Amino acid sequence: MLHASDEETRVPTVLHVIVGYQLRTYFLNAVRSVRAAAPRDHILVVDNASPDPLLRRELRQIAITDDCVELLELTENDLSRNSKVGGLYNAYQIAFEHAMTRGFDMLHLVQADCQVLWWDDEYVTRSVEIFEAHPGCVNIRTLAPSRDSRLGGELDDPGVDGLVRLRKYGLTDTGLYHLGRWRAHSMRFHQSETGHSSHYLAQGFEVLFHPWPTDAPIPWPAVIRGGSQRGKEVRTTRPYLLRPLSPDAVATVKKSSGLVWLEDICIPWGWVCAEPMWGTGIESIDYWVLRYRDAKRNGLRHLLPRPVFSGVDRSDRHGPLRTYHYRPALSRLFLGALWCEFRRRLRRP
Repeated sequence: MLHASDEETRVPTVLHVIVGYQLRTYFLNAVRSVRAAAPRDHILVVDNASPDPLLRRELRQIAITDDCVELLELTENDLSRNSKVGGLYNAYQIAFEHAMTRGFDMLHLVQADCQVLWWDDEYVTRSVEIFEAHPGCVNIRTLAPSRDSRLGGELDDPGVDGLVRLRKYGLTDTGLYHLGRWRAHSMRFHQSETGHSSHYLAQGFEVLFHPWPTDAPIPWPAVIRGGSQRGKEVRTTRPYLLRPLSPDAVATVKKSSGLVWLEDICIPWGWVCAEPMWGTGIESIDYWVLRYRDAKRNGLRHLLPRPVFSGVDRSDRHGPLRTYHYRPALSRLFLGALWCEFRRRLRRP
């Protein structure tokens, strides 16, 4: 059990878990970012039966050369369980059982298309305080939310302690988890995000945003749907896809009096992307619905996304036109989403 008291000064043990399938650039970036941010912590890497032999070989090499990294290679990713993510939640369940068997206090779950920008003991101590003050919380959100979260109605107003709750969720599939409570309530992931989020919400659980986010999704990512890749992985000559937070930037995050937004801390390193940022595939017109709402609320200048150049310089240019790598492809952003939505509506019974 976790306790925050004068008698208990030990920092709780945390197992960082990265679960991924394919998308080699993202997966390796996630693993390396965790190791850089938390160099003394234990890491479990779960490869959910990726068919890429080069990815598997590189993950094995990381585990061989680092005594604190353990690699779990699953042999099957059952795509029939979930048309979107396959057997992802089975992989999660294996990781949780692994962590509890080894006596860890908390589990930090990172998807392979995300990056950990920073981590320290003070963050863990603050998390303990949040758990202690909210007995119905098993899962703290460590991902920084995009500003579009406000427009999509995903957030409740801050509570009396200033913390923001994720609306309509009693459990999410990323973040920091209290393993003592997880075990005590015999919790399990369902085969869909909506399944476990609504189930545990109905039981009175809540998901709170950590006021100091450590993790960021790679904006405008390639995704795996039904076992097939859609879109291209972004590439960069920089050490990571996103710029890690400096000590000064971390201090600024810790002093913030409200939510720290994704667009405040997520700096594409050596490439350019559009903001407000999008954390999953463009498979509907949802992004453009939010742009309409943003323009209606804040003025026409918010109707179109804006490019983020803060993480690039001249050395990041490429090609004969000396342009920058840009995500998403403009054709995909302006036409692809509309075409996908059109096809989806045609297929409706």
